[in-house]
Amino acid sequence: MDDLEFDSRFELESTGTAMSVATVEKTRLSFNMATRNAFFKQISAQLSRRLPDDLREFSARPYFNIMKIVYANERVHYEIAFDIHRRTLEIALHFEDGPVSTLAYLAYFDKRILELKHTLGHQIELERWTVSWGRIYELSPFDDLNKTTAERVAARLAEYVETLQPLLNQCGIPPERSAQPAGPSRERWRRKSSGG
Repeated sequence: MDDLEFDSRFELESTGTAMSVATVEKTRLSFNMATRNAFFKQISAQLSRRLPDDLREFSARPYFNIMKIVYANERVHYEIAFDIHRRTLEIALHFEDGPVSTLAYLAYFDKRILELKHTLGHQIELERWTVSWGRIYELSPFDDLNKTTAERVAARLAEYVETLQPLLNQCGIPPERSAQPAGPSRERWRRKSSGG
């Protein structure tokens, strides 16, 4: 291989060793907020078009690298999350309403996991992450937050919602933390503590 070919395919690391340009580019994955917001907006719009009428009434809440799709209980929601370091996209149903309800959801879906894997695919997993947090999820690779990726994610998320939301609606697991009244606001607390 002559020097011209070498220069076009490799860069030198600070250590002096050769590293492929593809490896260098892979470490540079980054998206600005406008790109992230446009990506999540595309998913939300496409999801709404893909779902049957009875499942189109949801709230889409984008955050930095995640978007939550919420129906009745904001602590039991669908989630799209991307990890720019691992280059993975998560499509999931999250249970975050407290330890009792999370355990109940995990038990409920564990009884149906073979049926769910048959319907949604072998790649889905049911996982308890902490005492009060669990999920049904899958991870897939991604390289860009473009229209093609948004279409793929919306199609897959629609499959999750169409399969899992009817089960959620009929499971009868009562809300836990989401049913508790909100505590005092932070502003009120600050005023009390600073006054005396």
